[in-house]
Amino acid sequence: MFKILRSLLLSTSFLLPYNVLALNPSSRDLRIINEAGFKCNIYWINRWKNDELVLNSEEGVFHGAETNINSYAGHEFEIQEVPSKKTGHCKGPNNTCRKGQFKVNTNDEQLIVLKKDLEQLIHTDNVSKARDQAKRVLQECKAGAVEQFDDQDPDATMTVLLSCLDKSIEEAVEDKKNEIEFQENLRINMGSKLVGYSCLDPNVTMSESIENKTWVDPSKNTKKIMMLFDKPSTKIAYVENFATQAECHAVEEAVTLVDVDGEDGLYAKKGSTPVSSGGDSIPALAERMRSLARENLRGTSGVMSSEEVSMIHYEENTEDPRRYDAHCDGLCDGSNHQKGDYIASVLVYCATAKKGGHTHFSNSGIHVIPAAGSAITYTYVDPQTKKHDSGFSKITECGVLEGEKKVVVYKMKA
Repeated sequence: MFKILRSLLLSTSFLLPYNVLALNPSSRDLRIINEAGFKCNIYWINRWKNDELVLNSEEGVFHGAETNINSYAGHEFEIQEVPSKKTGHCKGPNNTCRKGQFKVNTNDEQLIVLKKDLEQLIHTDNVSKARDQAKRVLQECKAGAVEQFDDQDPDATMTVLLSCLDKSIEEAVEDKKNEIEFQENLRINMGSKLVGYSCLDPNVTMSESIENKTWVDPSKNTKKIMMLFDKPSTKIAYVENFATQAECHAVEEAVTLVDVDGEDGLYAKKGSTPVSSGGDSIPALAERMRSLARENLRGTSGVMSSEEVSMIHYEENTEDPRRYDAHCDGLCDGSNHQKGDYIASVLVYCATAKKGGHTHFSNSGIHVIPAAGSAITYTYVDPQTKKHDSGFSKITECGVLEGEKKVVVYKMKA
């Protein structure tokens, strides 16, 4: 009986779905506490680039301090002692710097404690903590039930045990609710740190569709919409075979590309053209993009289209791959929507890179590896409350490592 209760306790009470907020299945939040006795640096080991050490803690972590980082299951880190500013040496054997390593596992709530002299790194997570907590609770409740055991009334003893377990479960649930709220805020604040891993990791995969929908475009062609993220204020969808090369060529011929050189975080060439230009091709493409946005924005009336479309050309740069840094196309501060605010965007990928050049929504944990001719649409307003999203639509375009990427951009207002 006690074994059954212990199993139930482990599976339901203390292993609540912490990762309901982990929108990317492999992303993990890590908490690191430094008890080593000296300042340490944290490096991500880039196994795909000759084990290059990528500094993750710009200021370092002082003894007695702690830090939070966001990474992916399977990624490895190295902890290094920081040399003395006076001598330039560390205090390890022969003035070497002491080191330690750990690997991110698939569990949640991971805590890494750097013990004295980095001789030990204690790595715990929600599974190990739940197991220990369940064992402690079961022992305490069992002891209380045994103390009040009455062989004339065994049901009363079981009632005492179950009452004790119920109380412990209620307390655990309340603690989890508070922790989930904290982790949600932490995820949003640290979401941008995911970008570096996602853009550099060649093994990163495209986010899976949570729902497939059927959409009929203005030309009566049936297409499949892959919903990647679906919340009232933010919806991210992907459509294959959305645009033709002829339509892309029409946009490219109509625009004059100019090197933006870092303006608003964009490192690429960009140009715009009126929707009315380019014969029938550009208006047809714009109407299809507008229709897709409307499909994704069901419940919103008065959707307006922009008067122009833009093209962004990302060129190959292996030494310093430029990109479009994390940004929001519209407001993403949770504010009330005002007439004329942007509410949705559509990106059409006319050319895609052979390596790199992915699209990443850091706060949503959505990663897109686009195919040529495909499109992404994302919204950033709740049609019911008329409030803008609170950061889930923040988007980054990864740098192109090989080839080139050309994207047509169309933003809608209401």
